[in-house]
Amino acid sequence: MAKAQTPPPIGIVAIDPPPLDTEAAFRESLFDAMADDEGAAYWENVYGQPIHVYSQEKAGPDGELERMDDDEYAAFVRQKMWEKTHQGLLEERARREERRKRKEREEDEARRLTREMERSLRKGEERRRRKGWRERFEEYGKAWGEWDGELEGIAWPVRSGRREDVDADAVRDFFVMGIDPEEVGEAEFLAKLKEERVRWHPDKIQQKLGGKVDQAVMRDVTAVFQIVDKLWSDTRSKRQ
Repeated sequence: MAKAQTPPPIGIVAIDPPPLDTEAAFRESLFDAMADDEGAAYWENVYGQPIHVYSQEKAGPDGELERMDDDEYAAFVRQKMWEKTHQGLLEERARREERRKRKEREEDEARRLTREMERSLRKGEERRRRKGWRERFEEYGKAWGEWDGELEGIAWPVRSGRREDVDADAVRDFFVMGIDPEEVGEAEFLAKLKEERVRWHPDKIQQKLGGKVDQAVMRDVTAVFQIVDKLWSDTRSKRQ
């Protein structure tokens, strides 16, 4: 059976001991940690780092080792702990900064690779587009070389090759994209346009078709000639 506590004499108030100040509390915990392994482990868990690993000796003015008193030693350990904590913060900050920079570099590299890929895809698409126009123009030239003089066999200078698709933009695009002045040069471009002017001259077409041609057909032939002639004239004037 537990023994009952004896109450304080009447008229006397029980007073708890005053709390230790911060310096004293740390000094007590330090020497408790130094006393045994259990205390060391406990206070290491409290402070987040061991506090009993620093020597209590220091070099004196003459170079001889001197033992610090308790207050000096406690202050010394607190300074070392602060330095270690501060250094840890600096190192963590540096690591975060390095991670941030590495992430930025990786993102920059990813963006660069994306731009390069998109540029390559655009170039590939442009090559295919140019090749398509070039092949279409070659087919057009071959068709004229094999023309038998019949109206139905005329190769019209548009992407589809059909007369009903003839208009100013379609005809101009056909010759600009099909001949490609950037690739062959302006002199060669003008030479080919000159050949087309001769080919599409209304009198020439009418003569090849035997003189009797539907007015609607001749209207389209004349339109093609005028478009080619203007393109030829405009290109010549730029060179002068």
